[in-house]
Amino acid sequence: MEKRSTDANGAKIIEFEDNDEVSDDVVSDSENEDDEIPIMFKQSVLKNKSIFEKQLLGSTEIDPSEIFEMKAKQEVDGESKELSMKMDQQILEYFGGDEDEENKLLKLSSQMTPLPGIEGIFKKLGQAGEGEFPPIDSIVTIHYNGYLQDEVSNEIISFDSSFLRGKPKSFMRGQGSVIEGLDLAVSSMKLKEQSEFIICPDLAWGEKGCPPRIPANAYIYFKIDLIEWVDSSAAEAFGKLPIQMRKRLPFQQVLEAAKSEKRKGTAHFEKQNFNMALKCYRRALGWIEDHSYADDEDENLGQKLRLTLHLDLALVNLKINKPKRTCIHAAEALELEPENPKALYRLGLAKEKLGDFASARRNLLLAKSICPKDPSIARALLALNEKVQKEKYVETELCRKMLGSTAIRETPIASPTDESHKVIRCLLADFIKNPSEKQLEFPQGMSQNERNFLEEEANRLHLKFAMKPLMKGESICTVFKCG
Repeated sequence: MEKRSTDANGAKIIEFEDNDEVSDDVVSDSENEDDEIPIMFKQSVLKNKSIFEKQLLGSTEIDPSEIFEMKAKQEVDGESKELSMKMDQQILEYFGGDEDEENKLLKLSSQMTPLPGIEGIFKKLGQAGEGEFPPIDSIVTIHYNGYLQDEVSNEIISFDSSFLRGKPKSFMRGQGSVIEGLDLAVSSMKLKEQSEFIICPDLAWGEKGCPPRIPANAYIYFKIDLIEWVDSSAAEAFGKLPIQMRKRLPFQQVLEAAKSEKRKGTAHFEKQNFNMALKCYRRALGWIEDHSYADDEDENLGQKLRLTLHLDLALVNLKINKPKRTCIHAAEALELEPENPKALYRLGLAKEKLGDFASARRNLLLAKSICPKDPSIARALLALNEKVQKEKYVETELCRKMLGSTAIRETPIASPTDESHKVIRCLLADFIKNPSEKQLEFPQGMSQNERNFLEEEANRLHLKFAMKPLMKGESICTVFKCG
């Protein structure tokens, strides 16, 4: 007779009550029937898994995912996220089999392929990747689940997961920042590849383990997704050379090393490791500026890379709130290309942070004249004008109070709304004057008052006003020329 109960986590459990009935299917001559019957029952289930599953699910209300799926919860960024970690059908059979098996992972490794030239790592390809293998000194980004065999329960358990943390792991190959086996396993993968690995103790945590999570002499099972990798090997090799030797190298070799270091910096920037990105950009710029050019072609290539590095340094200094350094690098970029809109835009933002509103406005307007459709520049202008008017209002009110509340204002104080209306009029006037522009997009974040004013002005100037939908249900104000 069966009865159904529920555990603390809400999972359904099937229990069988002993009514002193002997099944014809399970007969044991063992003196210890309590030990023999469960083992034989499990072996029977494993051999006839599909039949057992159909019968079990047909006679109960259990969801198949509750039997063959392990769920784990992790608090990520203040929100409870649920991750389902499904194990391969073959792995389930191995792990759910013999209770007396000393090392289940070692048994599983016999069904995998040893890595060529590496003793102690076994691989099973899940999804093929593309491109080349990541070399030593490249920066790789992976998602992974790590499993091992528990010493007490003899079960396979998860000891680490980047999926549960909600953030992939990045490391530089060959630098000892991860266990040797994981580094070598990733070296055998291509971009977007998904594979499984068994790593022997000598290439994992060895004889001592890593208590309390990793026991001694533990075999490790990894499921790895290689998300991306950035080749920085040229930069690392160049950086290890003596300075005098670097200067004797051909410029093309120096250029490749600087580009490699720049790519490394960009990889750090995208992961918001701004200080590491700053270090990489500075090093790349130093390599280029310390080397002499052999001809005009080398000079053109070097100046082009210098420009992008100064722009990168201007941006990363904005991110870490160092506007003075941003001004220096933006000015260097403008020396190389006087009408570079990115340099003007970043210089304008830095000047605003420093309180030089006149210079900020001048540079932002120059940037807008070059890129009139850029919504970021328009948004920065609106924010700047609102900030200027607020400060003027506060300053005027403070002076009025210092002189006495009975002082009479000779001129009315312009409100921030009045100033934003002026900016909208200027943008519309420039739009009408430019025959090549067919539509003008305004930045997100406009107030209802500003949207209403824009629509009224568009109708007055015989322009078509519309709300352009974006992703996530948002929209922006757009003006079109009629006809």
